[in-house]
Amino acid sequence: MKKQTELMIESYLKEIKEKLPEWLKDDKDELDGVLAELEDHIRNKAREISETGELIETAVGAAINSMGNPSKIAKEYKKRGTPYIYITKELWPTYKNVLLIVFTVLASVFTFTFILNLISGNFEDAFNFVGYTLGFFASFTIITAIFVALSMEGYLPEDFISKEEKQKKEKALQKAKEMGMPISPKTGKPMKPFVNKWEKLIGGAIGAIIGIILITQPVPGFFALMDAEFRLYLLLIGVLSLIDALTTITRGILGNTRVEIHQAIQIFTIVLKIVAIPILILIFMRPEIVPIIYWNGSTFIDMGIPIEFYGSFRITLGILTAIFSISIAANVYETVKLERYKK
Repeated sequence: MKKQTELMIESYLKEIKEKLPEWLKDDKDELDGVLAELEDHIRNKAREISETGELIETAVGAAINSMGNPSKIAKEYKKRGTPYIYITKELWPTYKNVLLIVFTVLASVFTFTFILNLISGNFEDAFNFVGYTLGFFASFTIITAIFVALSMEGYLPEDFISKEEKQKKEKALQKAKEMGMPISPKTGKPMKPFVNKWEKLIGGAIGAIIGIILITQPVPGFFALMDAEFRLYLLLIGVLSLIDALTTITRGILGNTRVEIHQAIQIFTIVLKIVAIPILILIFMRPEIVPIIYWNGSTFIDMGIPIEFYGSFRITLGILTAIFSISIAANVYETVKLERYKK
């Protein structure tokens, strides 16, 4: 038969266990560790209180009383996460995603119902916006209440992941580190590679070939037919293309390392594109120098753009210039995004 002191300790720990948050109860190893730590604290405290250093009832009772109410102790284990508008910051992204998914589904259902009612002539139900609003409000209230309750219980996103899934993620993280993959400084998780090595190497090689062709203009029978001014523009574009190709190949060689160099190359690419825009504008203003060359079976012939198509040519080149300008904004965005990969 167990001693009264052991029964007192067991009863107290049982009360605490019942009041502990569910996320802790679900993790048997962590739960056992918490209860063992509390038990050791009670025993050590009781021995301090006891004049003989033995576990006597009065000393154990005093040790238990000094620890406080089981609910108060259990509450300490619910203080996880960073408070943020009643929902912890850790759960906030999940909360927003759930709202987005539910609201998207509701909007789809309501839209389908609205169209169906219009087709069937049921206009009163079709324009029942009060019902739609109540549906959204009820969903928002229920989801928010659930996440507030989860936050108060100290749940974190990882508590919803099984042990097997956690082990799988840990292995993936270790493998990513061994491969030199970028790791998020905020989440500690592997980030998506910001560079596709082979894409950059192949794309850079193709760009280099095009640049060399535009610079050397190796087929006299073809390039000699062109206007000298247009050939000069081709030469300038070739130089810019070759430089851009070399920087692209450099990014491929670097791979997902040396973020600062990647950012510097992106800025340099932006400068190259800005320099290229005036060349496109000059060609835009001079459609008469743009060649249209075809092979008649024995030789190349330059027909040039017919005057009646100048307008169409300018519209096409204007669109291409606009797209080119937008790509500069994309380079700026990529440069800023690379900040997240810095350690």
